Amino acid sequence: MKAPHPFFCLLALSSFFYLFALGCALLFSTYAYAVDSFEFDTKSDPHNMLMFQIDHQDYSRSIGFFKKFEGQIEFDRENLENSSVEVTIDITSLNIAGHEKWSNNTLAVFFKNGKLPTAHFRSTKIESKGYGKLIITGDLTLMGVTKSLDLDVALNKAGQSQSAGFKAGFSATTQLSRKDFGIIAVPTNGDKVSITIEIEAIKKQFLSKIIS
Repeated sequence: MKAPHPFFCLLALSSFFYLFALGCALLFSTYAYAVDSFEFDTKSDPHNMLMFQIDHQDYSRSIGFFKKFEGQIEFDRENLENSSVEVTIDITSLNIAGHEKWSNNTLAVFFKNGKLPTAHFRSTKIESKGYGKLIITGDLTLMGVTKSLDLDVALNKAGQSQSAGFKAGFSATTQLSRKDFGIIAVPTNGDKVSITIEIEAIKKQFLSKIIS
């Protein structure tokens, strides 16, 4: 049997390496760009807000903030249902509209002086309603109790920012029962707590994901 000409051997070998490289490139690009990782822009305090409101004995609505929180988003722009979000909140950063006395009093009465200093939210389901509207369902752990919570979310914009790279901006609202989490102090105050969230998140570089 006559041996194949060296030229054809070289051609076959070259074709194999080309197809192998192409396959790797396609696989790598799918992994790199299908889902983008974002982190909350914690250096942009005025544009990241976690605010709550609660009825004060039917007279008014008391307003407060948690000033320290951080989160990560795995963001699939092609299929939003494949996205996910995880948030950690520092309960001890509670601030009642700039009043230090009321902030400390609220932390002591409602949150046991920060005995359980963090709250945690992890999404379990994301449903797209179209036009950037989402329902994010997740588990909220607060004061040692975990309950499912739905957030109404709007994807405001995703694009290149002027100062901090590629950003995604979100607005969200939800409501919870404080009794569900064992926060039962001062029962003359309302049980329902309305929450408003504003987030700007910065896209992490793909290279940093590999290094880490």
